[in-house]
This record gives sequence, C-alpha cells and structure tokens, in this order.
Amino acid sequence: MTEAATRAPQSTGEQALDPRGALPNLVVIGAQKCGTSGLHYILGTHPEISMSSPKELNFFIGERNWSLGVEWYREHFDPESAVRGESSPNYTTYPHHLGIAERMHGVVPDAKLILLVRDPLERIAAHWVHNYAKRRERGDLRETLLHPNTTYVLRSKYHAQLRQFLNFYALSQVLVIDQADLRLRRSETLREVFGFLGVDPDFEHPSFHRERHRTTRKRRATALGVRVQPWRKTTVGSRLPKAFWNVLDVGILGRPIPKPDVRGALGPEVIEVLHEDADRLRELTGRRFEGWSV
Repeated sequence: MTEAATRAPQSTGEQALDPRGALPNLVVIGAQKCGTSGLHYILGTHPEISMSSPKELNFFIGERNWSLGVEWYREHFDPESAVRGESSPNYTTYPHHLGIAERMHGVVPDAKLILLVRDPLERIAAHWVHNYAKRRERGDLRETLLHPNTTYVLRSKYHAQLRQFLNFYALSQVLVIDQADLRLRRSETLREVFGFLGVDPDFEHPSFHRERHRTTRKRRATALGVRVQPWRKTTVGSRLPKAFWNVLDVGILGRPIPKPDVRGALGPEVIEVLHEDADRLRELTGRRFEGWSV
C-alpha cells in the first residue's frame, strides 16, 4: 500500500453521514477527449443527480489536489442529491499518475464509476489537435506522440487503465460507454447510464441533443490569441456576449487544423499494442466496439 493511500481519511460511511455534507457516489474516470464534458453536463440536468463545479476536481491525484484533504473534496457535492458526481479524465493516466484507484477506494469504496471510450486512434488525434490548437505542441508528430513525458498512447489503452480500478472495485460498479453511442444513440445510452445510477431512466431534457466540443471546429491559436483568450474568463470578459468572442476568434485564430495521420506516426508496433488492449476491453465488457480502427 502506498504512503498516500495510508493517509486516506476514515471510512466513507462515516463521512457520508457527516452533517457538513456528503462525498460523491459517482466518478467519471475518463477518458480524455471521449465526451466527458458533455456527459458531465447532461448528468447535471437530471433532477436526481448533482455534478461538481468545477467538473475536474483531480482530487485523487497525488501531485494535484490530494493534499487539500477530504473536507475540501466534500465541499463540492450536494448532500441533498441522490447521486453526487465529478468527472476527472486525468484519473485514467496510469502510470503517468500512480495510486489513484487505491486512494479513491480508500475514500469512496461504494462509488459507481463511468469510463467513456472511443476509437483509440481517434482519441489520440483529438487529444493532439486540442493541444496543437492551444500551441502546446509544435514538433514532429511521431516524436510528440511517443515521447515518454506525454500521455497520448497510454490514455487510449482503456483496458490497461480500467484494470487499475478493477484491482479495488467490482466490475459491477463500472459502466463503460462508447462515445459513438453517446453521440449516435443518445437517448438509449442515457437510459442505460441512468439505470446504472439508479435514477429515473426515462428523464429527458432538450440539451440531450446538443453536440459539444467538436474537434472539427478546432483552429490553431495565433500568438495574439494565446494572450487574448485568458481574458474570456475574467470578470469583464465573462460579461461580454458570446457573439463578441466568436467574432474575435475569427481574427485571432488561424486556419482549421488538418486531421493528423496518427496511424502513420505511431507505426505498426504501437498500433498492435493498442489493438491488443482494445481486444482485452472487448472481452472484459462484452462490447464489440464496432467501427474502431484497431
């Protein structure tokens, strides 16, 4: 057992009864660029579900917010809600971050977990486009994707990430959802999610049919754009109409980013690793993930 895990607070049952609030009983553990933001928002529209604000608390990451303590974590959840959740895609970054599942189980052992997945190569492409648009990447694609300090490949090894949690949580506590199902079969998929969480599965909301954060709309920010965009989150910037920022974006963002050749950049050996991991996920979940490229 890691030192971080041994410092976890007392049992979740005792904390859940604490008059100061309650801990979550739902954690969306990833994966990045698989629709976690959209799902987080949709879940929050359900009258029996309350999702954290901000979305990504990153509490169980030792290098992030673990040191802030359980009382800090508890403050983000509504004790009146039947289901209380957060969504932190960085929880599925093993071995970049270690001990996450163990810490989580030490605090919320009865929580239900949701893992969103998508075609592994499509996820890597969307991840790279996201970083490139923000001018975080500018070097050779292959060197960038395979650099040991990056997480592009390991985040797409969904089975390997999920196994870390299954060392502590029962498979019955985990729901794996394909992003394609959330996009193309949204009503049916949400009924499955709501049923898994034990809330009204027939709840509907107009926002269920809106698409968020489409990678195809990404453009690479100019140097001016990098400096201007933080103003959007300031008190003054938040008061400006969305139309203002949309017009400004046209002037400060460059051309649309072409889809990167992830398969060519990774090479056959890495593709085979991703294929083997995807097959293990298929076997574990019983889902076919048709249409995936590996």
